[in-house]
Amino acid sequence: MYSQMAQGVVFSDIDGTLIDIFTGHFSKTKKFVRELVRIKIPVVLCSSKTKAEQVLIRKEAGLPDPFIVENGGAIYIPLGYFEDFPEAISKYRVKTIGNFKVIELGKQVAQIRSDLQSIRDDYNLEFKGISDLSIDKISKLTDMSREAVSNMIQREYGETILEINKNDLQYFVTKVEELGLKVIFGGRFFDITGGNDKGMAVKLLIELYRQKYKCDVAFFGIGDSKNDESMLKIVDYPMLVQRMDKTWQPLNVNGLNRLEGIGPEGWILAFNKILNILENKLP
Repeated sequence: MYSQMAQGVVFSDIDGTLIDIFTGHFSKTKKFVRELVRIKIPVVLCSSKTKAEQVLIRKEAGLPDPFIVENGGAIYIPLGYFEDFPEAISKYRVKTIGNFKVIELGKQVAQIRSDLQSIRDDYNLEFKGISDLSIDKISKLTDMSREAVSNMIQREYGETILEINKNDLQYFVTKVEELGLKVIFGGRFFDITGGNDKGMAVKLLIELYRQKYKCDVAFFGIGDSKNDESMLKIVDYPMLVQRMDKTWQPLNVNGLNRLEGIGPEGWILAFNKILNILENKLP
């Protein structure tokens, strides 16, 4: 179907990009992901979603590639996917879980929740994270099924904040950052991490892919919101899909390609651009 192509790697956000941000439907883009798999273009999911959530999407799409969970909290790499690991990775916690080698970049969730509790106690701030609410309450807030919520709450490297008084938000962010934590705003809610972000994880994987292919590799990034900014700054070809109101998230990314399609529709446009770039990249 395609002429000879250069090697590429695609890093993709999930909610509001690969799948519909409200319905969670994956039907529009699934066949395009499978086509990239067929022609051996790795698709690396890079999302705030947990391992439990992403495993389901990978299975549905037949994805064999690494994936980045919880805004760069950890990278899951199938065993044997990369032959060697560079010295730069030795400074991180690396362990084997099932069929994956896991590189942990983020702070453990127990410590983050303890820090958030101290902010609550010391400054009398009211906010609710996923650890503060029942599955039924989260399901109602997010319009997600109980099963989906059960996967969402299996966080290991951060806490998702679902409720906070808007008037307290800036003060809350200030106090969070004073503790060395990071606030990452997504499409609907926001996450508190131990300082990691998507860009840190993407940078490590880019190094591993360059070592794997031993040739010129084109790296693509597809996102929709502020928490994708660090990822899009790292890749060669950053792409941004539209939000539900047909606008684009304001981002400070050089060479950003703003696609005229909401969520999955924009992702399909990105797919076509990726193939076109790779087909024309060969000398």
